[in-house]
Amino acid sequence: MIIGNYLFRKHTPAQRIILIVVLMAAVAGVVALVWWTGGIKYVYSHAMYIPIALAGIIFGYRGGVIFALIGGFALGPWMPIDTGTMELQEPVNWLYRSFYFVSVGLLAGLSSDTSRRYIQRLKRASRRDFSTKLPNRKALLEHLEYCIRFHPSRNEGRAYFLMVCSIDNAMALRSAFGFEVIDTIIEHYARRLQQVPNYLPQIFRLEPGQIAAVFPATSEGDIEDLMRNSLAALPEHANFKNLSVYVNRHLGGVRLDGSEVNAIALIQNAEIAIARANDRMLDCFVYTTQVSEGISAQLALMADVTKGIERGEFQMHYQPKIELKTGRVFGAEALIRWHHPTRGWVRPDEFIPNAEHSTLILKISEFVLREVIQQIHQWQQQQFQLQIAINISAHDLLQPGFSDLLLNLLNEYNVANEAIELEITEGSLIDDLDQVINELLKLTEANVSVSIDDFGTGYSSLQYLYRLPISLLKVDQVFVKGLPADEDASHIAKAAVVLAQKLGITSLAEGIETQECLDYLGQIGCDYGQGYLFSKPLSADDFVAWYTSYEPIFSAPPREG
Repeated sequence: MIIGNYLFRKHTPAQRIILIVVLMAAVAGVVALVWWTGGIKYVYSHAMYIPIALAGIIFGYRGGVIFALIGGFALGPWMPIDTGTMELQEPVNWLYRSFYFVSVGLLAGLSSDTSRRYIQRLKRASRRDFSTKLPNRKALLEHLEYCIRFHPSRNEGRAYFLMVCSIDNAMALRSAFGFEVIDTIIEHYARRLQQVPNYLPQIFRLEPGQIAAVFPATSEGDIEDLMRNSLAALPEHANFKNLSVYVNRHLGGVRLDGSEVNAIALIQNAEIAIARANDRMLDCFVYTTQVSEGISAQLALMADVTKGIERGEFQMHYQPKIELKTGRVFGAEALIRWHHPTRGWVRPDEFIPNAEHSTLILKISEFVLREVIQQIHQWQQQQFQLQIAINISAHDLLQPGFSDLLLNLLNEYNVANEAIELEITEGSLIDDLDQVINELLKLTEANVSVSIDDFGTGYSSLQYLYRLPISLLKVDQVFVKGLPADEDASHIAKAAVVLAQKLGITSLAEGIETQECLDYLGQIGCDYGQGYLFSKPLSADDFVAWYTSYEPIFSAPPREG
């Protein structure tokens, strides 16, 4: 394979000269072999086919013919039939032999030329997308490697810029309209990108649902305008067979500033920028090294989650929930805490959101369920009985066997189902709502209470309140901490409480820190509350100690009317 690649590739002038010298030496060697073995009457003259065929393969049919003529004349009129008698050949003999030499050189050369052209076509095809004829991922990698080696960033602060556009709803479009729709959109986007003002980008089809553009010689000041112009060139609506289809596209960009490792890393950075644009609900995002460092730190932290569970680094803390009218403690919310051996205390918002995008959330949830139910069992043995709320994710509800796991744990520790309340973050309920409802119905039928956590901060779909079997609505602390001074927050909090009343469910405000806030919530009819006014989250032992010494704090009575 290595020899074949060397023979068929293009050679430099110096390499061609060396090959000519080697082949001429081979011809001379055959001539010497024929002479020293006794003359042309022996079969050694057939060895001349080797340098002739090689010349045809390396230099094409012209090279094959030329070396065939040289070999024919070298074994021609001056080469005797027998060196002992020095009898010369008849002209017809060496001419006939030369004809065969020329035929072999010509055929070898034609075969080589045909193979070389076919190889070139294959190479070109391997760098082109079959459907759109655009350069493909392989071509982009080669182009980026060239850009990395010869980037003009040293020239007045200018450098290449890679922009990748991802069609996030490509699968849905293919399902609705077939594979042709994505090809049509990509071709349309390619034409539009080539018309971006002041730039002549090279366009590539990176993936079936991704298109990439490499812009030459851009400065840092150009990037904002370039991304804005690219967005304008890539509309969210495309025409397909007289239909207007919605294209959910996001752009990610990365500037080649000279610090790049390789082309693959560049593409990965552009895709990281696309993911960041998705997370922040932006149309586009430009990659920076700070983004990569943040992601690396998050990945390292996520890698420690499983080890942390095994090493007992996670703990459950409990924050009391208070009935506002009486000040009575009616329950508590279980909150996970992580004491990392090197980072110290890690806040839940540093690892829970990322865990929810992976299967790690399932491990965390299983740990929380087991720890809390085991703790409830211990408290019940001490005649200490409260309903404990546990935060879960929609990922848990979509996991096969989650309901059975919860009910089996309750049965294993002989804990009543009523002792558990599940708090589900509103924003996590979007995907597959029907399956979530089925799981919740199964749990509520087993007397497990369900509430919506952080109401008002998620997607705010009122169908959740209408369709989900919930018994309590929690008003997020964003709307509570500023009460009663924040007029806008007051309107939202009051509307949430009234909505809960109309639906026949109870309401709870979290984040209560002042008596004024507590009084206001009591006046608007809120049922329950929690916050630092009562207690911060405490370890299990500290929570029991707090409970035994707690003196009720309650709100002012509701206003009449």
